Amino acid sequence: MKKLALVLVVMMLVTCFTFASAEENVTISYTSWALAEEHLVPVYGGSCDAFMADNPDITVDYSQTNPYGDYLNQLKISAANGTAPYVAHIKAEWLPELLEMGVVKDIKPYVSADVVAEYNPATIAAVSNGDAMVAMPWFGNTYAMYCNTALMEQAGIKEMPTTWEELLDDAYAISDLGEGIYGLAIPNSNGVEAGEGYNILPILWAYGADYRDAEGKLALNSENAVKAFECIKALIDDGVSTTVGNSFKDLRRLFGEGKIGFYWDLEATIKTAASAAANEDEFYKSFKAIEIPGTTGYAINHFLVVFKNTPDEVMPAVGRFLDYMTDSKVIDIFYKGGQGKVSGRASVNEKVFVGVSDTSAVYVSAMGKALPLPIDIHFMEAETKIVDALTMLAQGKGAQEVADELQAAVEKVYAD
Repeated sequence: MKKLALVLVVMMLVTCFTFASAEENVTISYTSWALAEEHLVPVYGGSCDAFMADNPDITVDYSQTNPYGDYLNQLKISAANGTAPYVAHIKAEWLPELLEMGVVKDIKPYVSADVVAEYNPATIAAVSNGDAMVAMPWFGNTYAMYCNTALMEQAGIKEMPTTWEELLDDAYAISDLGEGIYGLAIPNSNGVEAGEGYNILPILWAYGADYRDAEGKLALNSENAVKAFECIKALIDDGVSTTVGNSFKDLRRLFGEGKIGFYWDLEATIKTAASAAANEDEFYKSFKAIEIPGTTGYAINHFLVVFKNTPDEVMPAVGRFLDYMTDSKVIDIFYKGGQGKVSGRASVNEKVFVGVSDTSAVYVSAMGKALPLPIDIHFMEAETKIVDALTMLAQGKGAQEVADELQAAVEKVYAD
């Protein structure tokens, strides 16, 4: 009887332990458009795998995803239906629309105050809605200038440009080398590829303009903005920049083929440009990256949001996941995966970007100076109007006329 009693006790303890273990294990559903791209799964999925290895009581299900073109729309549909993955990777400019839908959750009570304190106030302000923290700043990247030193040498350029004026002079010198050689390329696929309108911002900033005036009102036809449009028009008219029809993908190919002297792009896409070269080794011998002279790139910030359909009892585990995803181990996975992502947490960058290549150092420095895209307005809608304006410039319209039409079009967007 004593043995039977002992066996029963042991069985009860094992059963209780099993139930407790099952109850303690939490599953978090997570998604990113990058998970739809096979070559990025080791980075984005690998980050989740690292988290699970260090947090065995939490499972991250990252099986749900959509390609980039469908991602945001499908995310909004599932969020509206209350069936969204608990955590989602978004671009900063998508946040205003999600806030208007009222589908994101306040994460402030669940993330580490010490982690939040590592971000600068402007970054936290960008993810705050009143007292609520509605997104976790994850990482960002920005643009630096790709330079073809072989073309520079052919054009007699001995030093890298350090001002916007020097950049323009060098671009004209390179374009004089012959037909089909462009000095400074600006992407414009006429709406085929999203996000190209943002590329007017570095040029606006080079002329002391912005998309807003001192009072915060949209001002895309200010005196300085018109100067920026005049610059773009001259580059196109004089054959220094490519005309309508060339997306970033096209420019990467042309740069790899040795037909572009300067253009700005992301660190992660250098390999894509190199793959278009006849000889990749020779490509890298004539490649150099510098910060955009006389201006700055814009910050492409990425956030993690938590949807309201996430049960409250799961939120402590979600908080641990958010803290981990923004820490050095994950950013290092992105860096080693060639993704050129820089954390908004200074201490993380100090740990990860040690002894990096000259090119990576340029991008880390550029990210520290990059200006953010506006997240308090649906700038994606204005962006499409800017692409239209670039097309009008290429089609022969004057800078002032284009600026005025753009201003009217953007004002109508936000009036509606």
